Amino acid sequence: MKKKIIATLSIVTLLAVTILTGCGGSAKSSNVSMAFCTWTGYAPMFIAEKEGYFKDAGINMTIQVIEDESTYASLLTQGSMQFIATAQDPNIKMFANGAPIRYVLMMDASNGADGLVARDDIKSLDDLKGKSVALDKSASSYYFFLKALEEKSSIKEEDVNVIDMGDTTEAGLAFISGNADAAIMWEPELSEALESVEGAHALVTSADVPGTIMDSLVVNAKFAEENPETVEAVKEAWYKAIDFMKENPSKAYEDMASGFEEVSAEDVEADSKGLIFYGKAENEKFNTSSGDDSVRAISQGMADFWTAKGECKTDDLTEFFGLLK
Repeated sequence: MKKKIIATLSIVTLLAVTILTGCGGSAKSSNVSMAFCTWTGYAPMFIAEKEGYFKDAGINMTIQVIEDESTYASLLTQGSMQFIATAQDPNIKMFANGAPIRYVLMMDASNGADGLVARDDIKSLDDLKGKSVALDKSASSYYFFLKALEEKSSIKEEDVNVIDMGDTTEAGLAFISGNADAAIMWEPELSEALESVEGAHALVTSADVPGTIMDSLVVNAKFAEENPETVEAVKEAWYKAIDFMKENPSKAYEDMASGFEEVSAEDVEADSKGLIFYGKAENEKFNTSSGDDSVRAISQGMADFWTAKGECKTDDLTEFFGLLK
């Protein structure tokens, strides 16, 4: 998934939130903070900002673009950041390892925007045996890779030489430079690699393994308990932004790109083709369904997977979904 590293950011000084109070059903606030990295899936939040949806709801929203996702758990735990957007399996890991967070809504799902790119002589996932694969183990693409092996091959992770990179951009560069036989990439690096490396092809993409790379919005648990009106208002602002994107795509892409450095409306439009955005109707269905394709079922699969690998202290997600009715 395209969470492009623009630059290495130093730790930023974040505004502490002033306690919010509800009035007449709308949120009243001085400052509410949200963080996410550079990724098109989160960018509709900039539509909500630019089109005044936060302001209309009485929210003075400060959005911080922070590329170092390893800081997110501490930001939420300290209460110095109220909302965080990142991939669902890292959110589950944060919760399972003690971060006081609650799921709010699903933002998007990768539908081809992430993929495993390999050299010409590697025709199938089974051909990866003994080969090197560059990826970022801290990213959601690692879960995608392991699930792809589990569901679509006869080999296991230990049959592959996994090269853990600092980020997915570095993984792509390792492949392009010839230092890895395959790599997990997201757009636009995925398309760039396919075009620049002779014989390069996608062995599998996120469209082939649905439910593995999804992004969600989470909130500090104490903040949510004390300010339910604000949480609801942020949700509605997101839903309005998704509606705006469907109705006014050209303006929406401009709004979405405006919050990131070195990202154009054309970049956002291209990335969006490999994504499914979740608006109000999609979230209501996804969050209330009890089927295998529901948020609870998909998330439980992630929790069970990472608990079995020793990376989660619990697989009980009851409190994580405490805000869902």
